[in-house]
Amino acid sequence: MSSSGSNENSIQVAIRMRPLNSNEKDSSRAWMVKPELGCVMKSPQYDKDYAKSKRYTFNYDKVYNEESTTEIAFNELVKPLVNDLVDGIHGTIFAYGTTGSGKTFTMHGYNGEKGFVQMAAQHIFTLIGDSPHRDFLIRTSFIEVYNEEVRDLLSISDASDIKNGNKRILKIKESKEQIPFVDCVEVLVGDADSLVKSLFEGQKNRVVATTGMNEYSSRSHSIFRITIESESKGCSDDVVLKSTLSLVDLAGSENAKSANTTGQKTIEGGNINKSLLALSTVIEKLGQPKRGFVNYRDSKLTRILQPSLGGNAKIAIICCASPSAVYMEETLSTLKFASRAKLVKTRAMKNE
Repeated sequence: MSSSGSNENSIQVAIRMRPLNSNEKDSSRAWMVKPELGCVMKSPQYDKDYAKSKRYTFNYDKVYNEESTTEIAFNELVKPLVNDLVDGIHGTIFAYGTTGSGKTFTMHGYNGEKGFVQMAAQHIFTLIGDSPHRDFLIRTSFIEVYNEEVRDLLSISDASDIKNGNKRILKIKESKEQIPFVDCVEVLVGDADSLVKSLFEGQKNRVVATTGMNEYSSRSHSIFRITIESESKGCSDDVVLKSTLSLVDLAGSENAKSANTTGQKTIEGGNINKSLLALSTVIEKLGQPKRGFVNYRDSKLTRILQPSLGGNAKIAIICCASPSAVYMEETLSTLKFASRAKLVKTRAMKNE
């Protein structure tokens, strides 16, 4: 496969501030979201130097307040990547934030509300319907990184298989071009419903648990991929376009004391934090004018994501956070990560 037509692109970074939940209803809001200014700032009562320096003001490509819907975020942040996907350009969308900040809700939806994956599926097949002169082949895959093990979520017939040890552990391999990949199950899909069905089937096998910060806490990072191949109908010599959209739902960083975790959950949290630190380090390195050597091997997560982070993809990151004073420092950490990500540039190319 060859690539052509590269252009330098900055990572698109957005902040989504969720509403206060039942554990925070008695707390005040430490952060203010200003969509019209594209910024998030600390509330004056929590920033002693507010009038002088405004050092706790952060600017991003998009910011979404508590009233903003997932559909609005999808249309502004994700839909442009889906449009490019059909034209042969790789795309990656990350959902980042602490435990309970709304990442999985944004990416996968919940209780009948659609997330980015469902909306992307619908838009992909709308675009295909608008391209009657091309033949398309669409495949999906779904993996997770749990305790530094890469698992295939679509190769497990039942969630009890994990408990019984019948799980498919994947090894990270390298192509002849030294591009890392994993051999996982890929499911052919012919419509939006069957694509979304792959998501739901895989979610049943993902590791989750209840913690003090979240009733339904993901204990793994998940990567849901949609691969599209297309060529002109009736033209065997036509160039085949092949591109992949990766939707990455990162497990949330957490403090063992805040999350009230013990035993296995503490071990899981430690591995989550370790891999997120590796991701943050890679992001920081990539954002430097003279980046030098970038070490992707400190985590299975960064190793798998190396092709996207390393250049040949358009990337969007939505960082989810709570405005509550209870999690003021956790939100500050998320905002700082988002600011570092804004400095990263990639060179997305048409893949044919």
